[in-house]
Amino acid sequence: MTSGTVSRVRLHENARVRVTVDPYTSVLALACAAVAAHREGGDALLAARLSGREQYAISRLVVPGASVAPEALTPAVPERDTDVAVELERLRSMSADELYADIDTTWAGAPPAHWEDVAEQGPRWLSDLADALHAVWQWIEPAWAAQDRLRSKEIERVGTAAARGALDLVLARAHPRGRIVDGVLEFPDPEGIEPEPPQTVVLAPLLSGVDVSISNLERPGQVWFGYPAPRPESEDETGLAALLTPVRAALLRLLGTQWSMSGLAARVGLSPATLTHQITALVADGLVVRHRDGRRTLVRRTVRGTALLDLYGVSDLPGGPGSR
Repeated sequence: MTSGTVSRVRLHENARVRVTVDPYTSVLALACAAVAAHREGGDALLAARLSGREQYAISRLVVPGASVAPEALTPAVPERDTDVAVELERLRSMSADELYADIDTTWAGAPPAHWEDVAEQGPRWLSDLADALHAVWQWIEPAWAAQDRLRSKEIERVGTAAARGALDLVLARAHPRGRIVDGVLEFPDPEGIEPEPPQTVVLAPLLSGVDVSISNLERPGQVWFGYPAPRPESEDETGLAALLTPVRAALLRLLGTQWSMSGLAARVGLSPATLTHQITALVADGLVVRHRDGRRTLVRRTVRGTALLDLYGVSDLPGGPGSR
């Protein structure tokens, strides 16, 4: 159902989580990011490796003000690890009728103009798209292999969050502009939908450093998110720090009492800009609230933030002078 320009996902109380190793979606995400950046005058290094037809094929996925694409572009079986060659062969083997039916179903018989154009091209567009994704995969495959340990740490982090009843914190990071509001994941989306609470959540950590999130909220009983694998700030994170990063874990422990932003910055030794970035992330997770009081910005832990500390058996850090 539509909900303006924000999509909302509320988890089913018994939702199960599955984490996949999905290089195909990383390739798709990076290709989209490269072509979008090239169109806006940004770094053209990767886009320059694509032919004009290949760039055009990808451009149909990054039209401003649109976010929906046919089902066929997501992995054939989202719950399983992907193989790039297999997924590309699947795209190449689709018939014109299959592509048209997918587009027709996705937009209930009224696709936007840029997808009508794709439907008319049929297999030629699919072939150009597969060629583009193959070229991108050749470029990024070494980087993907080098990040195997990073993905393993993310899988461990997701498992920890699920066991601690804090899976929504992971979901908040499944979109670069996502946030948790009253237990619901919200993120900007031109199409704005709100699916029924899913029973299965599939998470696909993508190549780290790619500022793109891809999701499929249309499958019955399931939501699927591809998102950049986060880089931990410490190599030996455990417990709460493994979920939040050490800096945010320390801030959460301090914020059992109300602090001004200036006082908190002095207490933890962070610059105002860095502290604002860290607090914004905690606010997005629903763990901290902040409000204006005259010229001051005050911040304090939420009930949810306190509950998370309790789950981990972590106590408050002493506030000290000037914390109020």
